Amino acid sequence: MMRWIERVLLIISDLIAINLSFVVIFILRFQSGMYNNTIQLAWTDMRSPSIILSLFWLLIFSWYGLYRIQRTLSRSDELINVIKYVSLGIFLLYLLTVDLDNPVTFGKSILLFYGISLIFSLSIGRMIIRSIHLKLLEKGRGLARTLIIGLNRRGLEVQENFIRKPRSGYIPVGFIQIEGETDYNSDLVQIPILGSLKDLSQIIENMQIDEVILALEKDHHDRTVDIIRLLQGHKVGIKINPDMYDAISGLARTQQLHGIPLIDIMPEYMPYWEQVFKRIFDIFVALLVLIVASPILLIIAIAIKLDSKGPVLFVQERVGRYGKLFKVIKFRTMVQDAEVETGPVWAAENDPRITRVGRVLRHLRLDEIPQAINILRNEMSLVGPRPERLYFVEQISELYPLYPRRHQVKPGITGWAQVKQGYDTTLEASRLKLKYDLFYLENISLRLDFKIIMYTIYVMFSGSGSR
Repeated sequence: MMRWIERVLLIISDLIAINLSFVVIFILRFQSGMYNNTIQLAWTDMRSPSIILSLFWLLIFSWYGLYRIQRTLSRSDELINVIKYVSLGIFLLYLLTVDLDNPVTFGKSILLFYGISLIFSLSIGRMIIRSIHLKLLEKGRGLARTLIIGLNRRGLEVQENFIRKPRSGYIPVGFIQIEGETDYNSDLVQIPILGSLKDLSQIIENMQIDEVILALEKDHHDRTVDIIRLLQGHKVGIKINPDMYDAISGLARTQQLHGIPLIDIMPEYMPYWEQVFKRIFDIFVALLVLIVASPILLIIAIAIKLDSKGPVLFVQERVGRYGKLFKVIKFRTMVQDAEVETGPVWAAENDPRITRVGRVLRHLRLDEIPQAINILRNEMSLVGPRPERLYFVEQISELYPLYPRRHQVKPGITGWAQVKQGYDTTLEASRLKLKYDLFYLENISLRLDFKIIMYTIYVMFSGSGSR
């Protein structure tokens, strides 16, 4: 089943369940005789509340990822998710409708009935869709074409489990053999050996690979990062079959698929609807800041001119999404031509090049405000990894090959690394921030963006992490 079809079916099923449950509690509340009704309402009076409740539940389910399609999801996990988020929604409805003078009333019991009805109806619809999905997988429909890197004991185990259990959602199509791999039972090989690592990119394109699973023995663990770097630029899922659930620090999400432990490396980023919402929110905030803060921006501009010679704005080339260069715009916080004699260097903690006004601006993070223009140009986002200069990107990438993964999303004015680590001063600081950036990519969502924005507001007022 195609992912977008499954997502649409889930939304339709949920809407039917939500409105069916609303009909049930309407009959229970106004027509069953269980409640004393001082006001009699007809079904025609319920149309607007029904629409509002539908939007309420769809927002909650979307926010918590119930429409984020996975290759395979157990029905027990589905049921747990439904119970958890319906309970949360019912609690929110209680808070919105509670009478503080008399918080415990017989009338509030209708919310309990509503919650039970919702859990029951939602679960039935979703179980039917998931069961159909599993049946299609068993018939070989919608399976992810999977390439196994590593022709060894663990690679053969992955092959055997996925071939025997199509409900996993994966179908192995071939092996990539690592140099030196000879100790394996050829009788157990059920899929073709397609080539070696030098053929990886061509094989992915020619075989239309959806997923790549790394099943490396300990002797080849040092190649993991190099293989991931080779996979950059290909739209494939990357998973590692680990020894004793080993994880790559800072970027691992482990799942169990029919007895096979897998670490998901850089899974699918934000779903489309979240990307659209994020973009709309970025534009709204950028326009709001430029309009509302315009008097403050004028004061800052005057202060910069009075404090030191040079332009008010500082424009510098940075590396953006997919490695594309763009010009970032900031308030100038250093003396003019600060790097003419030294070339590109890191800013030190008590850098003498920083002006008096610049130190205040950096302390409060106000020097970043003009980047609202970069947001409107669609070069940046409000939240994302900070853009770096090409000179430093090339240096860092040589030491830490996963660094270019940051460029899979738009850079941001603020980010998880910024609120946790502050400004870069050394290559080592960049390594620590890389862990936070990769964590952001691994867990990117509107919820995490909101959390980062709250942290950023705290940092602006507390001055923590500033230099």
